[in-house]
Amino acid sequence: METFAPPNQKRDVSSEWLQVLVESALDGIITMDCKGRIIAFNPAAEKIFGYRSAQVIGCMVSEKLIPGSLQKAHESGLARFLATGKKEIIGRRVEVTAMRVDQSVFDAELSVIPVDSKTGPVFIAFLRDISGQKLAEQEREQHAINIKKTLMQAILAVSRIIEIRDPYTAGHQRRVAHLAAAMAKALKFPEERIDGVYLGALIHDIGKIAVPSEILARPGKLLDEDINYLKIHCQKGYEILEPVNFPWPVAEIALQHHEHIDGSGYPHGLQDGEILLESRIICVADVVESLTAHRPYRPAYTLEKSLKFISKRAGKCYDRQIVAACIALFKKGYSIDAIDMDELTWLSSLS
Repeated sequence: METFAPPNQKRDVSSEWLQVLVESALDGIITMDCKGRIIAFNPAAEKIFGYRSAQVIGCMVSEKLIPGSLQKAHESGLARFLATGKKEIIGRRVEVTAMRVDQSVFDAELSVIPVDSKTGPVFIAFLRDISGQKLAEQEREQHAINIKKTLMQAILAVSRIIEIRDPYTAGHQRRVAHLAAAMAKALKFPEERIDGVYLGALIHDIGKIAVPSEILARPGKLLDEDINYLKIHCQKGYEILEPVNFPWPVAEIALQHHEHIDGSGYPHGLQDGEILLESRIICVADVVESLTAHRPYRPAYTLEKSLKFISKRAGKCYDRQIVAACIALFKKGYSIDAIDMDELTWLSSLS
């Protein structure tokens, strides 16, 4: 039934619209007086918190809607605002923890605005339950981590295939990967880029699958034709990895890990900035690990002799900054021999 305002009284259309908006809002709207008591509680707030409006009107917000561990912080924040006017959360959208009627807690997004009234300031809070959204975000993050783990384990499996064919270099790629990642970390690489260095190094020699086993395991000094044949592993590694859409330049790492900044490397004689920084790091790690390991065609170098080898060629074959980072690691106690070869992860984000 339609109602009409008396002839001498204007109808307050704005108040009616405001009431409709508050009642139909999807966000919980809670109005609180300057003492922290609830004076209005819309239907959305009833649905979010599980209270009927009559159950909370006149009650303290801190007692009904805020977990016990956070009540003092809420009360002190309100008191501070009333005393000083400092708006720590007023007028901003913030994430908070709220409490339902059954004492369960949930993540919420909150914004609060103060309104002056005849009896003192009133606070209107707009609250949205984001617990479902937060859970979905956590599930997406976990899914990404699981995919990353699977990718890493697949690359480790591929790495072991090369080691089966070339038993004299068993663990070589993993040791190179660990050292290269430690160097990248020392050079302040972001974590995602360190992942790329580590995973690229794990399969940098994948192209050796195209090299005959008798060359890989031949004792004594390698013949020139053997060395030339070995050099094809960089190009073959690139051809194997290039079709795979890795989030890192893994194929380019396999191709470039024997390039030198003075152009004396192979397979393309690249120089300076033409060589990926990741490839330059793995090149140094590869040399150090190879020199300190026994090979059928030569005995192992001492660590001191290996570091002198790269130091002497810094600025010619190898990037000076990378050589310095490598030497600094060993001076601080880094040891290739101490690496856990069964370790499947490098960064804590993968653990």
